[in-house]
Amino acid sequence: MSAPVWHVGASAAAAAAGAGGSGLYGSTGRIHTNTRDFPSLLPPIAGLFPGVMKDIEGEMDQLRLDPDESISLGLTMALIGNLVTTLGLNVQRYVHTKQGDSDVPYTASRIWWIGIALMILGEVGNFAAYGFAPATLVAPMGACSVIANAVYSFFLLGERFRRRDFLGTVLIVVGGVGLVYFCPHQEKQLGVATLLAYVFSDIFFMYSGVLVLSLASLLSIPRQKGKGLLMVDLSICAILGSWTVMSTKGLSVSVRMTLLREEDAFASWITYGLLLVMVTTAIFQVRYLNRAMANFGTTQVVPVYFVLFTLASVMGGIVMYREFEAMSSNAVVSFFSAILLTFIGVYLLTSDREAEDNSHLGGG
Repeated sequence: MSAPVWHVGASAAAAAAGAGGSGLYGSTGRIHTNTRDFPSLLPPIAGLFPGVMKDIEGEMDQLRLDPDESISLGLTMALIGNLVTTLGLNVQRYVHTKQGDSDVPYTASRIWWIGIALMILGEVGNFAAYGFAPATLVAPMGACSVIANAVYSFFLLGERFRRRDFLGTVLIVVGGVGLVYFCPHQEKQLGVATLLAYVFSDIFFMYSGVLVLSLASLLSIPRQKGKGLLMVDLSICAILGSWTVMSTKGLSVSVRMTLLREEDAFASWITYGLLLVMVTTAIFQVRYLNRAMANFGTTQVVPVYFVLFTLASVMGGIVMYREFEAMSSNAVVSFFSAILLTFIGVYLLTSDREAEDNSHLGGG
């Protein structure tokens, strides 16, 4: 049985034909998914054979770049997704607040189910965003949900909007503008072969090895109460989150390729592998995050978690998808400076909120 081949866009076909129809793209402009055509594409053990990225450098140069409009679309999806998800969470909080000590279960409320539907819709938008925009841009956009939470809480739950909340909002907005301005404005369109090449590259194997060793070290720490436990649980969440983001990015790209009929990504095992990693790491990430929330307040957990998760997610995008390879050193420094501004803004919005609200209530 001959190996399946799938159509890619016309411009990619023209580029391949102009280069003699070799490498990943044949003379017909199709992309091969049979790895037997590329014996060096999947080395058994990274490091013992020539790096796969080096082996297909020529083919990688032929890949089309996503237009700027794709980045804008992904950014819009991420922003709307975060706003809708946070609205759903606050709608559920509103129902819980109204229920009080009532014997009627909250699941009987239609409003609660509307909140669930909004959360699901928002997460679908976040997932889709990774298929159009770099992970290094989508992940830090989660800071927008912190602003949205403060606004929704003010209108729906009657919580105070403090002066420091306004300053935090300004810093997050400025940081977000900086992220959009200095982030990679183009990225190469991925395919099954390039996803495989990224996964089996030496640098990704080394990065994953560091994550595994770090995770094993954290899990070996004896359970004990104290401040150190917060960093342990949230560091575990960040490590798992890095894998979640990397797999989500690849899976979202696979869905995008299939829906746009660029390539049937679900004909390759890599798509199902990414799905397994995404679901598994997300489940355990929620487990350790809930454990941290059970032992510490949100004012401690939210800012620390956001910082660790964002750094881990950005690092995953840099290592696996080479999202910074075309950026200058000045742009990279400016990008991380913008992230720092969002970190400070998130801290201002989330810190001491519970203590101040309790003091306000106690004072009448």
